[in-house]
Amino acid sequence: NRKHVHGMMKKYNINLSISGILITTVIIIMGLFFYSCENTITNISDINYGVVINEINYWSSDIFNPEDWVELYNPTNETIIISLWKFKDENDNNIFTIPADQILSAGQYLVLCEDTIAFKEAFQDDLQNVGNFVGDFGFGLTSEGDQVRLFDSNGNLVDKVEYDNTWPTGPVGTWLTIELIDPSLNNALGGNWVACSGNGTPGRRNSVCND
Repeated sequence: NRKHVHGMMKKYNINLSISGILITTVIIIMGLFFYSCENTITNISDINYGVVINEINYWSSDIFNPEDWVELYNPTNETIIISLWKFKDENDNNIFTIPADQILSAGQYLVLCEDTIAFKEAFQDDLQNVGNFVGDFGFGLTSEGDQVRLFDSNGNLVDKVEYDNTWPTGPVGTWLTIELIDPSLNNALGGNWVACSGNGTPGRRNSVCND
């Protein structure tokens, strides 16, 4: 009887050991799975498409008023599909969806307009140079400070500029746009932006560009 009981206990202990190994293995596999998923999500959110917020018009004059507009630029050598990307200011409820099938070819610009009719009227003598523009995003940008944000179709942040009325002093009260000095510079830094002379350079090379 003792041998029988001892044999049963030994068998029971072996079963427990096997169960413990199986449970540990399952936990390790689940941990690796969630770690892999987490890394995948992080990598997606960190995708750098290369599209740059390159010029911003947030304070138009009464004499020349195309309403607000934002210029995007593709400085890469590749065509970038920006179909159904989202443009927002600091308010998440203000959303403009870029039209389907929209692309940015290498070296190409795209102007996002608050009001395309006002924009066309203001730049009617220069539309050939302006090139591509879309709208209407409908919400204005605040002159005291705002965010200009671009998201891809999956909701990942592509580019963001948060300006205030110290960026640079020129546009405040003088109705000048602000231009990025060079597309390769960090557009999150106010020192890399300057006031543009004239009515801005939507759809073409910035007037202050170093190249």
